[in-house]
Amino acid sequence: MYSLLLSIVAYPIVAWWLHRRLEDWLEPGLVRRMLVFLLASIACWALSSVIDWAFPGQAIHLMGALRAGASR
Repeated sequence: MYSLLLSIVAYPIVAWWLHRRLEDWLEPGLVRRMLVFLLASIACWALSSVIDWAFPGQAIHLMGALRAGASR
């Protein structure tokens, strides 16, 4: 659960930082916006994975939840 919350909080920060870094290399437009979206999404996914790895008890396991729901 913590990984989800932290990745939601981190996404706008990472996107803003990437947007500022890419100003020197790419002109404003769709390519830069899509690249910022892609890289920020990957960075937040990696952050979430690291948190899930460090704190496995807090991880949301989708397949386990699906199996538990099917067994009811």
